[in-house]
Amino acid sequence: MTGETHPCCSPSRSDTAPVPRITASATSASPDEHRIEQCRIPAGSFVMGDSSGDGLAADGELPRHEVTLGAFEIDATSVTNDQFAQFVRNTGYVTDAERFGVSAVFHLLVAAPTADIVGPTSGTPWWIGVRGADWQHPGGQASSLDDLLDHPVVHVSWNDASAYATWAGRRLPTEAEWERAARGG
Repeated sequence: MTGETHPCCSPSRSDTAPVPRITASATSASPDEHRIEQCRIPAGSFVMGDSSGDGLAADGELPRHEVTLGAFEIDATSVTNDQFAQFVRNTGYVTDAERFGVSAVFHLLVAAPTADIVGPTSGTPWWIGVRGADWQHPGGQASSLDDLLDHPVVHVSWNDASAYATWAGRRLPTEAEWERAARGG
């Protein structure tokens, strides 16, 4: 986003309550390394859960319930491959997908030899287990980040995202915070 203000970050937000953040550690990014604009989400209540009726009870989306949150800040955009690469270069971090040697790839994006295809993921046949799929090889070993540096990083577990957030001097949103921000009002 060059020179634009993200819609959720408009200066008209008047909520001035303290906003939860984490403190940067000694291994954190400098301000120039994590430059994602943050949006201030005002305190308020919303109904959380499956609003369209197509959710699965096992996903924890039911029953719908009211949630009240204090004000918080959240990144306006996703972390890109280029930004995640900076984190890896600075820290030597190895993701869970790299350690495990396999990750799930959307079936239309698989780029791997047949021998690397483990098979469909139980309950979600459109996701295929692929050996060698990781953030640097999003479709499998035959893929790369060429032309994808400005795309959101994929094959990142909660552990990986948490490590990045700590390095960046940020914190991960809770599920309720993410859902409130994603609903846009």
